Amino acid sequence: MRKIFLSLLALVSLASCNENKTYIIEGALYGGGKFEGETIYLVPFENPENRIDSAFIHEGRFRFDGKVENAEICKIRMRPMMRLFIQELFIVKEPGHVRTILSKRSYTQGTPQNDSLQAWIDYKAATDSVIIAINKQKKRASDDELKALSQKQDSIQIVFDKHNRGVVERNNNAFGDFVNKYATISASK
Repeated sequence: MRKIFLSLLALVSLASCNENKTYIIEGALYGGGKFEGETIYLVPFENPENRIDSAFIHEGRFRFDGKVENAEICKIRMRPMMRLFIQELFIVKEPGHVRTILSKRSYTQGTPQNDSLQAWIDYKAATDSVIIAINKQKKRASDDELKALSQKQDSIQIVFDKHNRGVVERNNNAFGDFVNKYATISASK
């Protein structure tokens, strides 16, 4: 009896270990009906020409699933014409169930790294909108106003860079690596 119990316990343990290595990414598209039958892709962040998976959009929805050994940053990508209506979405392919909404402003949630990534994307979008507003003001500014606006813009960039360094230090994972690479790319432009 004890052998049977231990065998069952081992089988359940093995099954749960395998289960923990699966990912499900489900999504809905805003205005999904007009995209019926289109193909949507899951691609790696660093080599987007290599597809990880693809799915057909049916009734405004799609799904990717599979096994994952190591978490990695990916992008949900569509054909170029669809990108006029739908924002591509960075996502962490990690064990768990991720839900996405694709629209002009796409969104993800459901796993720890995806929740952190979405919070960072929201923070970056807010920072970018302030920088854009300052740049518009700079076009109409006098010399004195221009200097003050430039100082304000520089201080916002310093705060954003400090935020990114903190994110990288606190996140020794795919999300932290992404912010480190993305912030380095953004800073060099």
